[in-house]
Amino acid sequence: MGFFNQIIAFFADLFQNQIFIQGIGFVGTALVVLGMQCKSYNKVVAVKISNELIAAFQYLLLGGYTGMVMNLAACGTNSIYWVLIRKGKSTLPFQIAFGIMFVVIGFMSWHGWVSLFVIFAKLISSVALGINNTRVIRILNLISTPCWLMYNIFMFSIAGMCSDIFMITSLIIAIIRLDVIAPRREKRAAEAVLAAETETPAEKEAEA
Repeated sequence: MGFFNQIIAFFADLFQNQIFIQGIGFVGTALVVLGMQCKSYNKVVAVKISNELIAAFQYLLLGGYTGMVMNLAACGTNSIYWVLIRKGKSTLPFQIAFGIMFVVIGFMSWHGWVSLFVIFAKLISSVALGINNTRVIRILNLISTPCWLMYNIFMFSIAGMCSDIFMITSLIIAIIRLDVIAPRREKRAAEAVLAAETETPAEKEAEA
């Protein structure tokens, strides 16, 4: 029994240790930075769900109950989106239903005006991951992440703040790299191929 009590005491101390609590958030940060550089919808969703589970646990330890409940709910909604999109079914009814659900959950777990940031962020993300388009997901996440940053500042989640800053930076880089530069390169390459295919024999001889 003494050993069992020592284990309980160990975890009780651990879950109150600020280094441990903030460290949990940094694990989520690493996942976020990795996920937003992915082109695959499946990978983006898998990383997003993993990060939300980690964030929910951290908010529980910090006393941020709106953030905790919202992230746990998001794990379920994002899983449903993933299944629906894999089956080629419409996500619109679920996007509307989940949007309403997040508003209700937000007010049920209300702990001050700061909860509004989480409600707004989850409304946006509930729409984002219901769309099988990583470009749209990145843009909508760029809108919702500053809301999480404000919430994390209020909750004094150092890892959360760092995560949001990394997230915003990662999203900007990903949007520039994948959604701006890459399409331009593909367009130039396609134009070069088309020009080569339509080139007349006389033009080819002149170049030779």
